[in-house]
Amino acid sequence: MGERLSSARVRAFVGREEELGRFGEALAGEPQAPFAFYVYGPGGIGKSTLLRRLADHARAAGRLLLELDGRFVSRDPADFERAAGPFLDVPGTVLFVDSFEYCQWLESRLWQHFLPRAADDALVVLAGRRAPQPQWAADPAWSRLLHVTELEPFSEEQARSVLVSARIRPELRDRVLCFAGGNPLALSLAAAGGSAGCGREEIWSLTADVLRTLLAGLIGEVPTAAHRRALEVAAQAHSTSEELLTTVLPGEDAHLLFAWLRELPFMESTPPGAPPARRRPRDAGRRAALAGAQRLRDGAPAPRGRVPAHPARSTRGAGVDRHRRALLPLPGGRDPGPAAVLVPGGGGARPPPAPR
Repeated sequence: MGERLSSARVRAFVGREEELGRFGEALAGEPQAPFAFYVYGPGGIGKSTLLRRLADHARAAGRLLLELDGRFVSRDPADFERAAGPFLDVPGTVLFVDSFEYCQWLESRLWQHFLPRAADDALVVLAGRRAPQPQWAADPAWSRLLHVTELEPFSEEQARSVLVSARIRPELRDRVLCFAGGNPLALSLAAAGGSAGCGREEIWSLTADVLRTLLAGLIGEVPTAAHRRALEVAAQAHSTSEELLTTVLPGEDAHLLFAWLRELPFMESTPPGAPPARRRPRDAGRRAALAGAQRLRDGAPAPRGRVPAHPARSTRGAGVDRHRRALLPLPGGRDPGPAAVLVPGGGGARPPPAPR
């Protein structure tokens, strides 16, 4: 069964040639190859899929594998060392840690105390949503040993190959790409849904259950109801500022909420006073997921209104009450459409124009 699963992963795997090549060099023991690989990027970008593919390569090379999930790592560093013990004792061991953002507190200890004690020919691969602390990449001692990769969305050619492999009908592919862009998770969910149930002229769409899965993958955990409301504001506004959050969410800690939004891996900051950045078509899947947060909130209160298209302009010289009056009701619970938080970052395939 393991061989069948591995073969299926090989057939379905798309892109990431550079990452596979560098890891292959390390497995072969090339002198200039890295010892530590750090892969990061937003939810749904394909980090776990890449780690499984790298693990297949390491297994085929006869290496001992240790696979840990950061979501289940104890807060006690000693427990981590016990779980990863063979990495220190057995030559050639390859340690994989997925969802590293959940144990990011371990980072300094790893670089300073744990990784330098690795057994001969051992390798380590870390994958998470956050970039590594900059001092490690800048440290001359680590510069040739550490390979950092920010995973990018698929190119348009790669995205189309996913849909072709999934046997999505040709007349539906452009519609799927308009939604998913180059986001691997969105493309995989679309491929899993297939062409079933879509008439020739019908507009392709995802089910509510699939969209919930996509939201969870792209956004991750939302700590509190206030954080969820801040995310909903971001889903409606062209750009979001701390001032806007203070106005729309009175009584909440706008500074804390803005800081949380700013740390989300699919957001970008713009200088104060700058116009909102142009929204990128290649972020279609991520923006659609943000817009979908309005109607898939699992019991959260109904949306109170629409945020003005240019909130910063609306608040200049206006009181809070006037700004609240600018929030327009959402007729029939209709989605306000995709928008940006701070402004959405990331990238991927530039989808073709929406079908007419």
